[in-house]
Amino acid sequence: MQFLNMILIDIYGNSMEPELKHGDTVMIDTSQKDIQPGSISAVGIDDTILVKRIEKLPGKLVLRSDNKDYEPIYLGLDEMDSFRIIGKVVWISRDVR
Repeated sequence: MQFLNMILIDIYGNSMEPELKHGDTVMIDTSQKDIQPGSISAVGIDDTILVKRIEKLPGKLVLRSDNKDYEPIYLGLDEMDSFRIIGKVVWISRDVR
């Protein structure tokens, strides 16, 4: 694995629990920008970074949380100007408590 295209992001909040927990650090491969069903990606919407599962549907994208308390985020084609895929989550680090 090359580390030239890798960045680290800290997880804040519980929207991706149980897979990712508040305080985890994830490594993002910024060379992997394709939508891969079932994978977790870091995405940007305007100046906000989210870590979500991305689903491609006709005419829109859906950003899904693993935590069922959070509703999906739907992005239409008219909102794509403010959206970008930063990369795919390839590694998770968690403190042992």
